[in-house]
Amino acid sequence: MRLSMVVPVILLLGTQALSAEIRELTLAGKTYQLEELFYEAFRENLSNWRVEGDALVRLYGGFMEVNAIQDVTQSDIGASTIWCTTEFEGPQLVEYDVRLMGDTIFTNVNMFLMASMPDGPGILESSSERNGNYRQYHTFPNYLVTVINQNSPSEKRQMLRIRMRLNPDFQLESECWQLPLVIGQLHHLAYIVDPPEVTVLIDDKPVCRNTYATALTRGLHGLRIYHTHSLYGNFRVSRILK
Repeated sequence: MRLSMVVPVILLLGTQALSAEIRELTLAGKTYQLEELFYEAFRENLSNWRVEGDALVRLYGGFMEVNAIQDVTQSDIGASTIWCTTEFEGPQLVEYDVRLMGDTIFTNVNMFLMASMPDGPGILESSSERNGNYRQYHTFPNYLVTVINQNSPSEKRQMLRIRMRLNPDFQLESECWQLPLVIGQLHHLAYIVDPPEVTVLIDDKPVCRNTYATALTRGLHGLRIYHTHSLYGNFRVSRILK
């Protein structure tokens, strides 16, 4: 169950009073107090995003359309990583809406969380060196969450496979199976990031949780897509106050 309310809060800085909005959100029976850090409605431009790879990325009716289907892009990669160019730190809630389009092939909507390059050029500074190849993202620290519809060996039907990995080295730390995402339906994906723990929620239901071996406390978030055509909306990052 997801309940939300906004509580006005006054912050005093010296003699100046600043008004901030604190949002209360109940997820899976737990109430969080959240301070919004970033919100993207995908209505004006994509100046807050950096695209790597060969997918078609554009604004479309209040969404960011990402089309990475190979016969459309006419390439061997058919994938893109789209970085939000704002860096975040500390406990936070990352959330967005996604709708899979009817010509989707693999239903692959991954997420990089808390990604950084502690040595040398940063992720954005080195962006031109990457073409979207998956292996290029296994070499620097990040939490990787893979969300993909595929056939389950045990269920004998299509299920949603969620895999949580730690980079560098692409280490699998957790795996969960859930009901598949529905083509054409607007789904809400959320990630409670409380390093080193990350909880994945789909339509406000916790579906996978992992405590990573490493606490990554600062970095960038990136949407990752492979051979999939989707619409993204309402990308939001909020600081967890308590």
